[in-house]
Amino acid sequence: MEQNKNFFLIENLLLSGHTFTVDEILLKYQYKILNIVLIVVMLFSFIFSTISVLEINPLGIIQTVVNYILAISMIFIMVWLRGPKKRFPQGVFLMSVTCFLDFVSAFLFVADDEFRMIWFYLLAFAAYITGGTKAGDIIIFLSVAVIILGNVFIDLQISQKAVISSILGLIITMLFFRSYTKKIFDFEKEITEQKSLMITQSRFAAMGEMMSMIAHQWRQPLSTTTLMIANERVKSIIEGKESTQQDKILDKISNTMTYLSDTIDDFQTYFKPEKSPQNIEVKTLIQRIRQFNDSRLKVANIKLHIEEYKNESIEIYVNEVIQALLNICNNSIDILEERDVNSRHLWINIKSTDDDLIINIEDNGGGIEEDIIEKIFDPYFSKKSKNGTGLGLYMAKMIIETHLHGALRVKNTSRGALFSIVLPKKVK
Repeated sequence: MEQNKNFFLIENLLLSGHTFTVDEILLKYQYKILNIVLIVVMLFSFIFSTISVLEINPLGIIQTVVNYILAISMIFIMVWLRGPKKRFPQGVFLMSVTCFLDFVSAFLFVADDEFRMIWFYLLAFAAYITGGTKAGDIIIFLSVAVIILGNVFIDLQISQKAVISSILGLIITMLFFRSYTKKIFDFEKEITEQKSLMITQSRFAAMGEMMSMIAHQWRQPLSTTTLMIANERVKSIIEGKESTQQDKILDKISNTMTYLSDTIDDFQTYFKPEKSPQNIEVKTLIQRIRQFNDSRLKVANIKLHIEEYKNESIEIYVNEVIQALLNICNNSIDILEERDVNSRHLWINIKSTDDDLIINIEDNGGGIEEDIIEKIFDPYFSKKSKNGTGLGLYMAKMIIETHLHGALRVKNTSRGALFSIVLPKKVK
């Protein structure tokens, strides 16, 4: 019991009292590394300063005082990190700055220590792991600059061979740690994206099952109504009655029932995840997009323009492509409605290269504000006044770029926003 309590206290200390979600595994690891660095630096700074005061291993007045300040700074940062998680980047910055200043002081004023440049290496390692490649690069460049300038203007009592070796060592360290850190961060990002995609696909699968149940409940009444209308039409023909306005209305109702039944089938297919790619003609793909958007376009009074294109077959995950295209079209429709554009238009333009199919979707909604155009594909980012989750465009980009290995870009035109989707003609 006592052992478990001690473990909990250590864990709590290293995590700054925070709890982390499954999506914050990397942040949890970084918190542990940062707190370990803070504890180690605090202890050794205090020990070195105390030994210096006792004249067991004198460091000089300047370095002794600097080490005590460093120890106090480490304690302050550890306490400060127990606040909101958003303080973590500032914590890394404070740790890096205070440690760097201390190590520069040791480098310049503790001349009898031949190995004092090693502290720059340890700080670079901590900066790369906790702050990423940018933080590590800055520490490496500053360390190299300090060594070069110190060697030029101050008698460091270090051989030129040691200076050159230290600089080369720092450059090699940068190349190694940079590559290692980038792989960690890229891997974490890929895991997060794959997880988001899997969650979304599982939701679509659940919605597909729900659509199957709805279809089962709706199909019989639709079929019964269609059959009743057909019986009335046959009865009229047998009795030799002429076609009346009522018969025309019944025909329209029958066609509507058939359309509803087909729509249910389409949505069942749309929400069903695919295990393998399919060959589909571009014409068929566009027809399905038109069919899904037709009702909403009419209600919103938006005119859809599909420009001429070369009809050809491509190999894709059809449902995923339709999901992405619908998300983009729905975003344009939302903007046109929200901004209350008088004459509303949506253009779909398709181009083809030897390897790719390019689908351009453009609206005349006035475009995207320049200060947010780089953020619209971020998860949970939305400027819509209502019903905006910030996931539609994010999932479209995830599907196209992560699953389909294509590309999704956006830019403003004279009319509005233009989304360009690049799809490989064959699944990679």
